[in-house]
Amino acid sequence: MAIDVVIGAGRGDEGKGNFCSYLGLNGDYSIALRSASPQAGHSIYLDRKRVGLIHLPCAVINPSLRILLGAASFIDSKKMFYGGFDVRPYTGERVEIIPEIPRFKLTRERLGIDYRAKLVTEEQVERERADERFRKRGSVLSGVNMAKMDLLCKDDEHLKFVTSDPNLKKYAIDTTKEMFAALENEKHILFETDHGMELCQYFGVFPWNTARTINTSAYLGEAGLPPQWVRDVYLAIKPYNTVVAKDAPVKDEIFDKKVLEELIREGGETGSVSGRPRRAGRFDAESFKQAIAMSGATKIAISHLDLSKETWRAIGFRNDSNFLDCIEDICYQTWPYPEVSLVAYGPETTSVRKT
Repeated sequence: MAIDVVIGAGRGDEGKGNFCSYLGLNGDYSIALRSASPQAGHSIYLDRKRVGLIHLPCAVINPSLRILLGAASFIDSKKMFYGGFDVRPYTGERVEIIPEIPRFKLTRERLGIDYRAKLVTEEQVERERADERFRKRGSVLSGVNMAKMDLLCKDDEHLKFVTSDPNLKKYAIDTTKEMFAALENEKHILFETDHGMELCQYFGVFPWNTARTINTSAYLGEAGLPPQWVRDVYLAIKPYNTVVAKDAPVKDEIFDKKVLEELIREGGETGSVSGRPRRAGRFDAESFKQAIAMSGATKIAISHLDLSKETWRAIGFRNDSNFLDCIEDICYQTWPYPEVSLVAYGPETTSVRKT
């Protein structure tokens, strides 16, 4: 019985979805868990097309896995079940919402949503998009901030639970009871977390962080899971850092247009929820060391290793081997001394391999 946790070291966008897809297909898990909210999307590739999953864990591509969304999840019912259209607030792009439950034809036998999960309503989305405080700091404006404020203020007029939606209520269960039973019966859980540790509300870069505590222990607490069942913590990184917010500080920012174009074209460096292009900076070794210690990482998963020679030089390394040597040196010197376990040379699950 064990839980493996996948967590990002940066400000999100480290390729967690790709690694979780790989682990879900190749690991020994019975359950894929996420503590989800519609402000953070993870990308997978279906029929060679990029698909952003807002709520579901990316291991959903394995049809044999039970899918659970924990009690701390915030659910946008349009993105989860009903579909429709939305206008991205920063780009003005009108996008069709392909709801996740119908896309994957999820039945109650495959999907369980904790009955304590909350909804993100259209009223909360509208309130957040009208609030300049959130727009000023580059918030995704998905309504999650307002839903959390309603929870904090115990506003039972505006805060809605998943059980209040007649179609989502069918999936409502006690996820903790199911997970405890699974662990007791020596089954394993893959826990896919959101965001990245540099966005933590306490240890991130204020005020461009998120209203969430982002480390392994905090996510376990959100799901109602105790730490002694954790087997491995996969810390996901890439050879450079990215950020979406326009004015957020970026250490050693990269301004070379050709490099940035490559990262957007080949690395998919646009937000899967916001649609905004990401800014990039050189790899921050000190931040990586802190993420290792704070996450309790036992394994490192490295994405975006398929860079051109010019881009490797621009981010401060000769090539992928030089970067991997640097990471292994840091891991050797930084408690709890994780090992490089997974590497990805492209955005699709087929590009991931064990080291």
